[in-house]
Amino acid sequence: MSLLEKYLKGWRFRSDRPDLPVNEEVAVFVTERNSDGTGVAQIGDTTLYVEGVESEHLEKRLLVHVTEYDPQEGVGRGEFREVVGESSYTTR
Repeated sequence: MSLLEKYLKGWRFRSDRPDLPVNEEVAVFVTERNSDGTGVAQIGDTTLYVEGVESEHLEKRLLVHVTEYDPQEGVGRGEFREVVGESSYTTR
């Protein structure tokens, strides 16, 4: 193994479009709601539309069941399960 190979061992590039497996649950921050009430979460360059999000869920960490995901387009859909955390934003 060359010195360069030793130095770079374990390195990998991070994707702007994470894999969102269908029928899995992921924790995301929903930052806005569309006019139809669907929540919107941005994960890198991926947009996840979340059904069942209410106004009080915005800016909180939510557990979402992924129902659809297109890795080519970076767009998915999911269903709100539960609030699992508060925002890391602080107000003064």
